Amino acid sequence: MTDYERLYELKKELFRRKAAERFSTYLNYTDKDYSMQWFHELIADKCQALIEGTLPTSRLMIFVPPQHGKSEIVSRKLPSWTLGKYPNTKIVGASYSANLAETFSRAIQRTMESPEYGEVFPGTRLSSQKDRESTDTRKYIQHDNEFEIVGHRGFYKAVGTGGSLTGTSVDLGIIDDPVKDALEAESEVFRERVWAWYTDVFLTRLHNRSKQILIMTRWHEDDLAGRLLRTEGDSWTVLSIPAIKDSAEGPEEDTRQQGEALWEEKHSAERLMDVKRRSPRTFSALYQQRPTIEGGNIVKREWFQSISFKEFTAMRFNEPMHFYLDTAYERKKSTGNDPSGILAACRIGQYIYIYNAKQAWLEMPDLLRFIPEYMSAHGGDKQSILHVEPKANGKSVIQMLRTISTLNVRETQPPTDSKVTRFKVVSPRIECGRVFLVGGDWNEDFLNQICAFPNAEHDEFVDILGYAINDLYEDDDIDYDMVSKGMFGL
Repeated sequence: MTDYERLYELKKELFRRKAAERFSTYLNYTDKDYSMQWFHELIADKCQALIEGTLPTSRLMIFVPPQHGKSEIVSRKLPSWTLGKYPNTKIVGASYSANLAETFSRAIQRTMESPEYGEVFPGTRLSSQKDRESTDTRKYIQHDNEFEIVGHRGFYKAVGTGGSLTGTSVDLGIIDDPVKDALEAESEVFRERVWAWYTDVFLTRLHNRSKQILIMTRWHEDDLAGRLLRTEGDSWTVLSIPAIKDSAEGPEEDTRQQGEALWEEKHSAERLMDVKRRSPRTFSALYQQRPTIEGGNIVKREWFQSISFKEFTAMRFNEPMHFYLDTAYERKKSTGNDPSGILAACRIGQYIYIYNAKQAWLEMPDLLRFIPEYMSAHGGDKQSILHVEPKANGKSVIQMLRTISTLNVRETQPPTDSKVTRFKVVSPRIECGRVFLVGGDWNEDFLNQICAFPNAEHDEFVDILGYAINDLYEDDDIDYDMVSKGMFGL
């Protein structure tokens, strides 16, 4: 054997050993053509930490855009690696249909029957024809929906949501897309059915040391993930990676600049923005992991008037642009930072024009630098007033801006009524057609949140829109309840 051949064999042996110890390396070892991206490695590392008990929780949610490889990692490869390391593990893989779950099961079995798998985990194998013809009393199952590990207690069982798990004790439960499509997700009956299966069937098969992984497309805020985050969010570790980087939120490993695509070579930013233009709601849910609910019961999309940027610029004379800021609360354990929200608006005649609205995931001092820059870029001048509610870190923002800038900062009166009550009070002014949105790429995100309220994940636009309407109509004595009922010809 030459030195080159010995070096090659040594490198191959090191590769094999690392594949047994690190799940992300195993992905490449068992598939030489696997195109490993940084987020694939991150998903694999989170899964390994869960399996080995080093994750902060025993429950992991993974939200990644469609066709970005999450099922390949979690549903097709993780079970085989886990059974190689821990052959007594009892695994259940669930999906919206038994057929899809069985597809995952067959993929796992193909991996485990490959020569590469035998090299990494020689002690873990499936039942062979020889085993099945043996006279031993112990027979090991190998079917599309279930297989067992020869010589061990471990197994894998595939089931559709709604399927039975009677008599099955589960060490690792993987749920991959419990709903098939938007039609099912929009159905309250179907969402209740999935929830009942999860609580009445799936959870009853777990024990104290069981681990769970939930990967899914976020079609709806009240989907399985949404309910779990509302009821027991602190019990879950959440890995959420958007298709387009649009804020400072997200895992620290995500070093993309804002506007960059997650996997440009396969799903370019240009293509993703086409998706957003065709269906902003679909893009927000499936690709950005922020589902919204259309048709909130307070404000409707069709109530807002629209005007082009060019038309607005031509009609505005010297009316001052005012600004309204809603500062974020402290970091939440389960969902990360809430964004701050800022809105630019002015009143021309009897109408309010929302010039721009933006979410900002910033902490001080970045927020303090951002505010003057935003105001300057959106029509701010010496007449402009910045309205800030003294909640969260708003009080500090007010004090610091008054110290370090020449901005005209005004502290708003702290509210005494609930958000819903306050928004219902200003909604007639929107309904009667007095509020215009100046055309811009911010419009859809703004409308998605406003019109989903009170069901939206965030509500900073709701607060600042209410502030703007109340402030800009402060001296107006028209009864807008009467206007909304058509009693004034305005």
